[in-house]
Amino acid sequence: MSGIGSIFNTAGSALSVHKYGIEVTANNISNVDTPGYRRQSPVLQPVDPERVQNLIMGRGVEIDAVTSASDRFVENRLQQQRTSFSFYQEQNTYIKDIEQIFSPNSDSDVSSLLSTFWNSWQDVANNPSGTAERMVLSDNSALLGEGFNRLDSEMQSLVDGIDGSLGMGLQEVNLLADDVADLNQQILDAEIAGGTAHALRDVRDTKVDAIAEYMNISSFEAENGSLTLMAAGGIDLVRGNSSFDLSVDSGRVMLQGSGEQQWNITSGVESGKIGGWLDMRDNVIDGYQTDLDAVAHELIWQVNSQHSQGAGLENFDAVSGNYAVEDQTATLGASGLSYQDKVDVGEFKLWVYDGAGEVISGGESGFSINIDPDATTLDSLAADLSGVDNITAAVVENVLQITADDGSTFAFSDDTSNVLAALGINTFFTGDSAADMGINELVQSGGGFIAAGLIDGTGGQASGDNANAMAIADLQFTSMPIGDENGIVGMLDTTAENYYHTMLGSIGATSSGIAMNMETGDQMVRQLTDMRDSISAVSLDEEMINLMAYQSAYTAASKLVTTADEMLDTLLSMK
Repeated sequence: MSGIGSIFNTAGSALSVHKYGIEVTANNISNVDTPGYRRQSPVLQPVDPERVQNLIMGRGVEIDAVTSASDRFVENRLQQQRTSFSFYQEQNTYIKDIEQIFSPNSDSDVSSLLSTFWNSWQDVANNPSGTAERMVLSDNSALLGEGFNRLDSEMQSLVDGIDGSLGMGLQEVNLLADDVADLNQQILDAEIAGGTAHALRDVRDTKVDAIAEYMNISSFEAENGSLTLMAAGGIDLVRGNSSFDLSVDSGRVMLQGSGEQQWNITSGVESGKIGGWLDMRDNVIDGYQTDLDAVAHELIWQVNSQHSQGAGLENFDAVSGNYAVEDQTATLGASGLSYQDKVDVGEFKLWVYDGAGEVISGGESGFSINIDPDATTLDSLAADLSGVDNITAAVVENVLQITADDGSTFAFSDDTSNVLAALGINTFFTGDSAADMGINELVQSGGGFIAAGLIDGTGGQASGDNANAMAIADLQFTSMPIGDENGIVGMLDTTAENYYHTMLGSIGATSSGIAMNMETGDQMVRQLTDMRDSISAVSLDEEMINLMAYQSAYTAASKLVTTADEMLDTLLSMK
């Protein structure tokens, strides 16, 4: 009886184990398309044998564990490559937008507008008293300013779009981190009595992979199965069943601590979608905006500096500066002017004319106004100008205003101090950057205040004089120091057009580099995904083989029960 009973026990264990094997196989088959699911396999081992007389007899089979097929090294490499790929993928999206913004095929392309601007000055030089030429110059100059304005506005729109994506991305990471914390608790509850909650772990790993697509993270698993996630700087994002929120504060990525403390982790987020957005916003876009501003800043200055030396077809009866100081009592070199660094020790001449256009008595050689940027203030300059006959100067809202007495006019020449251009007196452009570049309202109509000529040593002006227009037109071919060390292109000694073309070339090179990195990253992700799938993914062919094997073993075990039952009947029927 003990021998037949042992057969029943052995057959029963076989039935139970191979039935469970079929269940595991069925679960694998049903999850063949489930993202993140790892193929499971029962691990079988023989039941401890027993001694029967002088023999050691086996007692069947039992399940030692159910394993999940994975290679942690491959999984970690795949996660890192996905993080890196997401970085370049997001950067590629925005660099393509930048290329489109600076596309030379646009009618409002700044390169074309620059060429048209210089040609317009050449036309004025060819006919300095021509009304049509002056109006065309005014219109084309306004279009050039609008072109720079458009580029800056569209680049700023990209920044705003990134900030919006950043906020939504951090919200998504917060939701995923909450899920990981909840799954930590579920896994602890499920495994408290022993065993491994593979399905819950697979779901948790899927959530962690999703977080890694947004930002670089590190993790470690405690002995109890709880997973700790750390963001940049080793600061906890998930610990146990608690998660800590990310937020945006003035463009910075902040991680909430366990108390009231917040950690600025912006500089440490170096990959993933968020890393790509931050690098594009703070380095690439900001760098090209800096380069664009550098072109506009120097172009405005060079044209204004030369324009302020000349005179138009008519003189001023009143003029206001286009640039304000921050403190009218401070020296010009420390007054907060946009171009205060351009002001130098020197002088300029002020010419005052009576109603007949003759130089007033006492000013036959022009009134010399001396400038020292370390001593002259806007208030003292206004006082010096007011000391000139028939002229009144004042500072109104930190801007210099000059007014002639009724019946008198005035003009400027020979400014060796650059103060007129720095204050925006007798200048052509307004603003000092791509965002605010425009043209002086006195020259908007293309009228007589476009300073195409120069005043001679006796205050005389000729309507056909084109000397200043020629000097401005020649700036197209004049090299000048342009750039900012914080830009992408940096400092160059070149023309405005060449610097702009260099910037366009840099954008193309940056785009090519990002695209190449993205392609390489995509190949690595595909390769590692295939490697991971060969280890962890469900193969229907393999599962069908397993199913037939378990089914055959189950059938054989059933036959063993039948055989044992017949043996028992035979024994019972014996008398």
